[in-house]
Amino acid sequence: MSTKIALSSFLKRATVLTSLLLVTLLSFSCKSDDGESGGNPNEKNIKLTITTNGVIEEDFAIFTATGSVAKNPLEGTIWKLNGTVKSNEPIISLEAKDFTGGVKTYVIESANPLAIAQVGIQFSASEKRSYTVSYKAEVNGKVVKEDNNITVNKDKEYSHIFSY
Repeated sequence: MSTKIALSSFLKRATVLTSLLLVTLLSFSCKSDDGESGGNPNEKNIKLTITTNGVIEEDFAIFTATGSVAKNPLEGTIWKLNGTVKSNEPIISLEAKDFTGGVKTYVIESANPLAIAQVGIQFSASEKRSYTVSYKAEVNGKVVKEDNNITVNKDKEYSHIFSY
């Protein structure tokens, strides 16, 4: 039974990560070759906040963010995690072990203006238990998505892919 659960968790995670990477690669291929993006209205400063309460390692919990820097799509330094710049890490990925231990909040911000950002979120609970998830996305200082204290249990997942 545990092998079946582990395989299912791996497949869910692989699907989310693959989707995010494909969209990011498409954004690179659609980028203009002129190298000019000064004052580009498509540049976005992104701030994402994810808070959980009650996650245990047996739960399935994954949060992934990736993107493309507006002025240099191949730039690998894209994100700050809780105020710390993540050098040469174009993807932020958090999983159940990162969310265990009561209330956990992570703030993910763009280190540079982005042309595009992709966020994959998937939370589901192990049997006979529940926990809560809150998610907030801000683009250029404006809240564009906010879900507060969503209850996740065996019958209700919190699963989304967002593009900003």
